[in-house]
Amino acid sequence: MSYRLRQDVQKMQTSVFVRLFEYVLAVAEQIGEETAWRILGDCAVERRKRWLETNQDKLSVTGTEVEKAYDVFLLKYLNLDPEEAPIVEKTEKKIVYRSHNFCPVLEACKALNLDTKRICKLVYEKPAQIFLSTLNPRLKFKRNYKKIRPYTDYCEEIIELRER
Repeated sequence: MSYRLRQDVQKMQTSVFVRLFEYVLAVAEQIGEETAWRILGDCAVERRKRWLETNQDKLSVTGTEVEKAYDVFLLKYLNLDPEEAPIVEKTEKKIVYRSHNFCPVLEACKALNLDTKRICKLVYEKPAQIFLSTLNPRLKFKRNYKKIRPYTDYCEEIIELRER
């Protein structure tokens, strides 16, 4: 994808998320903010479940359980380049990666003066966990909220394999 086309796509994605978040904030006035954000999170869960069902044939990957989860979630589902989310720590049961990729959630939060720590926790943590649990019920998703954009240059996230 050309640089200019990528920029146009990113602007469009940001615009979509800004409008979506504005809608959530308007609905929040009627039903409460936490409820409105959690409903958006539930929609994200359903979207990810549908993607997994539709793309079962593309999920054959190799490696440890955490390597497979990283591959399916970040490289296939989120369509990231490994350079955008480099692994900074890896064991057989744990991967820590740092996302530097374009993020429409980050951009919408900046545009609307929303706290990414709060929005990512309320809306996007549960969908990530359910996605990974669908791949393997022992997988656990964690986000390091001390290392999250825009407070740092990256978002640090962890995929772990829990004991049985």
